[in-house]
Amino acid sequence: MTNRPAPPVRILVTGFGPFPGVPENASAPIVEALAKSAAVPGIELMTEIIPVLWTYARGVSRDAIARAKPHAILHFGVSRKASGFEIETRAFNLSGPKEDFVGGVWPGKPLETPGERVLEATLPPAILLGALRRGGFPAHISRDAGRYLCNALFYWSLADSRADGPLVGFIHMPAFGAGISPRLTQGQAAAGAQVLVRAAAQAVLLAKGSGNSGRWGRKSNGSQVFHGIERNSRRVARYLPR
Repeated sequence: MTNRPAPPVRILVTGFGPFPGVPENASAPIVEALAKSAAVPGIELMTEIIPVLWTYARGVSRDAIARAKPHAILHFGVSRKASGFEIETRAFNLSGPKEDFVGGVWPGKPLETPGERVLEATLPPAILLGALRRGGFPAHISRDAGRYLCNALFYWSLADSRADGPLVGFIHMPAFGAGISPRLTQGQAAAGAQVLVRAAAQAVLLAKGSGNSGRWGRKSNGSQVFHGIERNSRRVARYLPR
């Protein structure tokens, strides 16, 4: 009897297009580089560039998720404040007044109605942090993803995934623009993104290996593990580098 190889872990990686003040969004070429990189055994990688448009971003992301049916989603965005990788731990049901690529703003209402005030990352930040630091990349945990489309997309993906959906994480990276002095180059950022993809796959396998059947009595891709016990930072501390 021939043993069939295990099905691949499906990872969806997204970046953003340009927005006011950032004519070249560094997350887009990072995602494009991932799409062109050599295949990693056991991982099926899909990518998407999300337009910085309040009225379209969620729909484009939802379409990509529907096509990819991922076990995990890694969203990438840029921040002028970031000098290395910032691993976001939570998303807020709020937006600020900053304009999108065509000058549109989110109306003065929550991102989701009804919706929880805060949603926590389900792709364990500690696993991502540990993988980056072991690789020598500058990285730290962030508790505030801002109030722009980065935070909004993060919140919407978490709201859509719920307990039996894909693991969801968000990474801010440097903008690599004038007047910005990041602690890593664009090439190093691309290499770090590859590390994050492998770490995301590891998190999925850890969730699957838990044997948790979920609150609805059926096996899913395992994200319910991190929605419950494993999303508590004290319980995932064992994945932090020593």
